[in-house]
Amino acid sequence: MSLLRRLWVSVVVAMGVVLAGSFGVSLLTARGYFEQQLSAQAGDGAVSLALSMSQQSKDVATLELLIAALFDGGHFRMIRFTDPAGKVLIERVQPDVADGVPDWLPALLPLNARPGQALVSDGWRQVGQVTVEAAHGYAHRSLWRGCLQLGSLMLAIGLFWAVAVSMLMGWVRRPLDEMAEQAEAIGGGQFRVLEEPRVLELRSMARALNRMSERVRTLFAEQAGRIESLRDEGSHDAGTGLLNRAAFNGELRRVLSDPDVPPGGCIAVLRIADLAGLNQKLGRVRTDEWLASVASTLQRSLEAGDDMALGRLGGAEFGVLVPGLGLGEGRALLERACGAVAALDLKIDDTLRLKLDAAAVAYRRDDTPGDVLARVDSALMRAEVEGGIVAEPGGSPLPIPAPGEGGWREMLEGALARHDFALAGYPVLDREGRLVHREYMLRLPVEGAVLTAGQFMPAAVRVGLAAACDLEAIRLGVDLLAASAEPVAINVAPRSLTEAGFLDKLDMLLAIAGPNAARLSIEVSERGLDASLAGLESLVEVLSRHGAHLGIEHFGRQLAALPRLYALRLAYLKLDGSFVVALHENEGHRRLVKAIVDVARGLEVVVYAEQVHCAEEWAAASLLGVGGMTGPEASRRQLAG
Repeated sequence: MSLLRRLWVSVVVAMGVVLAGSFGVSLLTARGYFEQQLSAQAGDGAVSLALSMSQQSKDVATLELLIAALFDGGHFRMIRFTDPAGKVLIERVQPDVADGVPDWLPALLPLNARPGQALVSDGWRQVGQVTVEAAHGYAHRSLWRGCLQLGSLMLAIGLFWAVAVSMLMGWVRRPLDEMAEQAEAIGGGQFRVLEEPRVLELRSMARALNRMSERVRTLFAEQAGRIESLRDEGSHDAGTGLLNRAAFNGELRRVLSDPDVPPGGCIAVLRIADLAGLNQKLGRVRTDEWLASVASTLQRSLEAGDDMALGRLGGAEFGVLVPGLGLGEGRALLERACGAVAALDLKIDDTLRLKLDAAAVAYRRDDTPGDVLARVDSALMRAEVEGGIVAEPGGSPLPIPAPGEGGWREMLEGALARHDFALAGYPVLDREGRLVHREYMLRLPVEGAVLTAGQFMPAAVRVGLAAACDLEAIRLGVDLLAASAEPVAINVAPRSLTEAGFLDKLDMLLAIAGPNAARLSIEVSERGLDASLAGLESLVEVLSRHGAHLGIEHFGRQLAALPRLYALRLAYLKLDGSFVVALHENEGHRRLVKAIVDVARGLEVVVYAEQVHCAEEWAAASLLGVGGMTGPEASRRQLAG
């Protein structure tokens, strides 16, 4: 029983005791009053009768008439006339009945009224004695009515008091509940501030909780800021704020091995020649400032999106990586960037001419990072000799002839109608190599080949069928849950969460899964989420109704969103593969991963690492507290096990 309920019961019991005591005292007082009245009535009747009998003839008939007249006209239960020797000469008695009074009342509250007595005389001679007892019935009736009236009043007062105490307890309990909710919210990463209650004793407690909420909010913000600083320190160039060479190479490795991104794209490098001459003419400080201006100009001219990576590869060499971009579009983008950089005013003399060398190379998923970088370097050397921009084509990223927009629509709609899609699974293992869950991605068999999600999903987005493809993947995942006991994770595009009807259809699919839905995780990529995490709250409501889980993949950009993600009951997050590249060799990335794991552990969120390629990266991630791994190394270990 809660403290407030005990207090409420104590107050009500105390009030009940007070009212019961008041009721008892009132009844006893009323009984005493009625006993006095009955005694007075009996005494007055005896005196009056004795006086009448003393003045009349003393024959028995006359005396009997006088007694009968008093007995019939008054409320008496007995009148007796005795001679001086005590012999009863005349006696009139009637039963004392209290109509409408329960039998227990006279037994519980008997009226002990004294009988009235008076002497009858004939001159100076005593003739006898009159004894009169008043009837108790009407007194008991009056006492019973008084009990009912007083009891009703006491009951009304008691009920009113109980209601008043309940309202008072509710008034006191409301700020207590709000403070309890605030404490729960702090644990859930929501830092609310309460209005201080009017209850004086609770005001200091609410003030302390508000201070704690603000303090925890500040600590989380400071921790997120330190993590972002570690991320920038380990993966960004200090002078320009762009990705450093290691981080850029990590992004390249990720897009070449991640089946969830477009299978082809363009990588371009822009080099400003004679950096030493610039240093000599401008000085180191002004040259660094100019390079920072070049970086800002490149960012503005390239309009970098979520999937584009822009980095400083060293000196005055800048790299651009754009998954899904064709070589022609890449060349146009590079020309725009070169024009913007060339337009910068160096404010130096005319003896130093700015020379830009640029090269663009197309890649496809089958390529290795070393081969792609070697081809870029070779194309850049040609650009230094030939001048201008060199563009080197690569193989087609599609195993089939590329259809137009209409062809894509027809192909995807037909595949959805025929349920041609299939799922490809990739294991997620814990540090000891045990299966955590199997992550499935959508595949489309067509013309003897199999298209990955990265190959057909951009077209699905363009023709408005991305949400339908995600629902098909979930439908296939529900079928897998029924056929296997393994936990399943399905990727969903963030833009699908805001599509009309998507969540309703997801709800129906999870209802079909029944209890198996507890083994299903829906993963959303951080790359497509905006700062407000649009759609996630509604998704979590649907998932929680069926016991399913939410995971975030490719995590690493929105570090400050961790507390808000925890408030959405996030089950796990997968650390972006670019932070795992050569983790055993990169001290900056190790500090960053350790900080993310520590914050996530404090929020009870499990961290997994994506794109783990080798045993050294696996060991490094395990030492840092990462809960599980996915990628080529995880697949090798499962096959070996």
